[in-house]
Amino acid sequence: MAQTSELSSLLHTLTASIDILKAEFVRQGVPEPSLCTSRPHPLDHISYLSPPRMYEAQRAALGCLDRLRLLVENPFEAVVKTSFASGEMPGLRLAAQLDLHEILEEAEDPETGEQLQVIAAKTGTNCSKLGSIRRLLITHRWFRETKPGYFANSRRSHTLKKGSQSYYVAKNMTYFVHGSASKIPDLMTHPDERVRMSRDPASTGWNLYTNTPLPVFGAGGLLDTDSEEAEKFALAVAGFGSATNNAVVRDVPWIHLAKDMGAIVDVGGGQGTLCCDLAIARIKSFIVQDLPSLKGAADKHVASRGLSNLVKFEGQNFFEPNRRHGTGSYVFVLADGMVSLHIPVRHTQLMYYAAVVHAWSDVEAARILDHLRDCLTDGKSKLLVIDSLVYPVTVSSDGRDIRTSLDALSGKDQYVPIPPPPFLPQEYGDNRQLAHNLNVCLLAFCNSFVRTYDRMEHLARLAGMRIKAVHATR
Repeated sequence: MAQTSELSSLLHTLTASIDILKAEFVRQGVPEPSLCTSRPHPLDHISYLSPPRMYEAQRAALGCLDRLRLLVENPFEAVVKTSFASGEMPGLRLAAQLDLHEILEEAEDPETGEQLQVIAAKTGTNCSKLGSIRRLLITHRWFRETKPGYFANSRRSHTLKKGSQSYYVAKNMTYFVHGSASKIPDLMTHPDERVRMSRDPASTGWNLYTNTPLPVFGAGGLLDTDSEEAEKFALAVAGFGSATNNAVVRDVPWIHLAKDMGAIVDVGGGQGTLCCDLAIARIKSFIVQDLPSLKGAADKHVASRGLSNLVKFEGQNFFEPNRRHGTGSYVFVLADGMVSLHIPVRHTQLMYYAAVVHAWSDVEAARILDHLRDCLTDGKSKLLVIDSLVYPVTVSSDGRDIRTSLDALSGKDQYVPIPPPPFLPQEYGDNRQLAHNLNVCLLAFCNSFVRTYDRMEHLARLAGMRIKAVHATR
């Protein structure tokens, strides 16, 4: 039997996916995207959500492009390139701090952009240094060089608009992530075996990087005791969640879940971004529960969206009995702010926990769930866990042809993931980089991990619960 060509198979999948995408652009009446303009494309808007068939075609196309690159790339060149790939993250943070998007947007001709010398003068930075960083960012299409020495915005750089949710991801999240992750090798090879094997949230890459004994999360931790750092982190996490909140609002059956419930309670909900998005959809009234130190950021965010009458903040340590216990029927939601799966667990009250379960070990997460289980025992409430999951990165030469899978989604509004076509990983490769990067960041922050489905089942059992249903989101 002739061996199937990986290159030919991936090219077939890529071509079929691109055909679907081009047809969708025509159907939706939008132009094809371009990298040669400063103008944003309709697909770039934070509120845009691709229809299920288009979304799966995008996943397949991105996965194929990544696998094709891996097939033709020289491994030695790859290790050298990766070893020097430390500049994009701090460069992106610098671009946000210097408000480069605004400077380029205010140029006489935004399509042509501004001269490097002018940008350096306006930002008070060294021209040569700034030019080196800008050109690195341009290779990742964060900006464009329209002619030698002239720099302009790209479609991507509009995410750096000052005050936008994605702006705070670039500015604040990179601050927390970069230094902490750089200490993982030191953590994993520490001369003290107790440090190497520890799951203590106060013995992490973050602690090595900052030389502080405080954990990042929890009562008495950094975000509880330093209001400035807490607000910085809350803004970053809100931006994080904005990348997936639209799908969560659309793909989770909220109206069904919240029927006959008094409110949706977002436990560990930070500044209440998802609750605000749900409130705009007029689904229910909401309560955001988190440490009292986050109240200022939450109230400010909710008020900025004109939803103070629908979304209320309550101080709550999730390691303590929940203040809503015995007070009515709710939907309790535990979420990580980077949602891909939704796991309703037992009974019927809704509460929402953001960035909660995956920030803790199984034992500590089970303690959090224990307090929620106490709220569910009367049968009036529900628990919805919103969390990213990681999967084995296995690849098979078998699989359904992508055209058959995509044709089955034609005209469908409800999202259901399709199985991977031949030679694409189970999780579609590059599409799941975010979940795996988050996994490593949690290790660096708090010695925790993004769970697999099996580990999530294990966690539910530890808390005396069971998973009743799973809802995938785009």
